[in-house]
Amino acid sequence: MSRSSETDQSNLPSPDSLDGEPRQPLMRQKSWHSYHMVTSQICHSYLSALLLLVPIGIVAGILGWADDAVFLLNLAAIVPLVSWMTLSISELSASVTPLIDELFKATLGNAVELTVGVAALARDQVRTAQSALLGSILCYLLLVLGSCFFVSGYNKKKLDFDRTLTGILSSLLMAAAVCLMVPTGLKMFLAPDVFARVDITRVTHGTAIVLFLLLSVFLLFRLRTHTSYFKAIPTGGSTQSPQIAAVRSWRPAIILAASIPSVALCGFFMVSSLSGFAKSTRISQHFISLVIIPLVGNSAKILSIVTVDREDRGASGITAVIINALRIALLVVPCVAFLGWILDVPTVLVFDAFDTVIFLVCVMVTTSMAHRGETNYFEGLMLVGTYVLLPC
Repeated sequence: MSRSSETDQSNLPSPDSLDGEPRQPLMRQKSWHSYHMVTSQICHSYLSALLLLVPIGIVAGILGWADDAVFLLNLAAIVPLVSWMTLSISELSASVTPLIDELFKATLGNAVELTVGVAALARDQVRTAQSALLGSILCYLLLVLGSCFFVSGYNKKKLDFDRTLTGILSSLLMAAAVCLMVPTGLKMFLAPDVFARVDITRVTHGTAIVLFLLLSVFLLFRLRTHTSYFKAIPTGGSTQSPQIAAVRSWRPAIILAASIPSVALCGFFMVSSLSGFAKSTRISQHFISLVIIPLVGNSAKILSIVTVDREDRGASGITAVIINALRIALLVVPCVAFLGWILDVPTVLVFDAFDTVIFLVCVMVTTSMAHRGETNYFEGLMLVGTYVLLPC
């Protein structure tokens, strides 16, 4: 980690993955710095070497190399880009309003999902866009949450967490899941001739609007009416002058400005070569978009969440997971749905029946754990095992 990163740590805001950490002041402050230290170490470690693959992957896509090479190069190039974007957003938080900060984390923090969704819809690959979105949520609810429970609780009888906050967040996640499944439910339970008469476009648009309304209520709850549930204890960042904050925001702003188009290009070439890669390797395209892309694309972020949750003794993992899942469900998914409206793809929110069942069950399990307020490492292993069984 660079000397400038160490100097700026005391002025950094609450990180993306620890927005719902426990309300003990010392624990908050420790989590705050721990997340930034872990993310900085990841960005300055071997992952930085993968940045060399960014121009190579883009050139490979432009020159029309073999689909295998284009897909693998751009998939690997996305890993360091997302890591640097996550760190830059965390550093920029001191220079923007809480609302802008939250929107940054929800959009740029999920740049892989947005890029894959946009690129897939542009190529009329609706199933790929759906799988990437649901796959990211399932990755958080099963793999990341299960890993947090196991790593933090393998030598403890049980793990306790704030069930008031996690209960509220999980209930919102359940409401979002029900809204998401309405178009799919119509297709599953209505007769084909009856479903053909349903204006699925209006249903999809109505669902997206309701999700945006839920997002608005969530932001009001978090940033205005119940800030004490989320607000971290102020540190040196709250006393620095605006001029200093503005100067220090230039570096992450430049990194973001360079990373956003890079992620967009890498994501576009990755999706364009996905079909060819799946055929040549005989790997299901659905499996690649449901498991591999979300897992590899968010690998550094996942590692940071699990590592910091271990330091917090299981106090931050479940809230971090739920908040990240909410950002995808309440903002990224509706944005992709409205893009489908523009591109005349009305079935964006009509998911596969298997994906629908798995998604609802995962949300129900997470909600049950959140309202209980305690868990153990065995439940974490069950969640990870369920995620491993998804491709089978």
